[in-house]
Amino acid sequence: MANYKTGIETKEKIYKTAKRLFYENGYVKTTLSEIAKESETNKAMVAYYFENKSKLALEVYNEYMVVNKVRIQNAINEQFPGCNHVLKTAIEYRIQNRNCRLNRQLNRFYHELCESNVFMKTESASIGFVENINRAYKLGLDRLTVKALALANLATVHGLHVARNEGYLDCSSEYLAEMEIRLLFQSLRFDNDFIDECIEESLQMVEKIDLQVGKDFTVK
Repeated sequence: MANYKTGIETKEKIYKTAKRLFYENGYVKTTLSEIAKESETNKAMVAYYFENKSKLALEVYNEYMVVNKVRIQNAINEQFPGCNHVLKTAIEYRIQNRNCRLNRQLNRFYHELCESNVFMKTESASIGFVENINRAYKLGLDRLTVKALALANLATVHGLHVARNEGYLDCSSEYLAEMEIRLLFQSLRFDNDFIDECIEESLQMVEKIDLQVGKDFTVK
């Protein structure tokens, strides 16, 4: 029992250290050696509990996404009872876009994960966006199609932001958020008028939801 408890504590220490370093230095500059040193463990222990840096980073990102999603859903249910899944997803997209815009560390971490193909190597919480709509509207998409659409959307979102940052797209972050929403819903074959309504309604609703991302990707 003592060894089990020690193992849990060691894993938690490694995880918290990695989360802090990812937040402070980004995914690319953070190494397993640094994580081991800062957590007072060793690379073998880090590999034992998390296999590699990409899986450890994905756990950190997924934790942020899950907490963010729960907070958003609670706020929506409290302020906008009866809100449908598509509109909820549009609001989540807008808030995620806002979080990245206002928190440089989150923005850097997310896009470095995209550039390093971390999302392409294993399943992330982002797939839940598509799966929830698939279930709610009984679209009949199989797991492979859900995953493919989610990954295609992730790649598109990242590409749009890179193009904007490099000066190829002269647009606001709000425009990008709406384009991301539109492209996702079009890939799921929703009617354009319905999509327009969701985009317009979500813009008004998101202004009433106050969520921020603080140090170490803490949602508050």
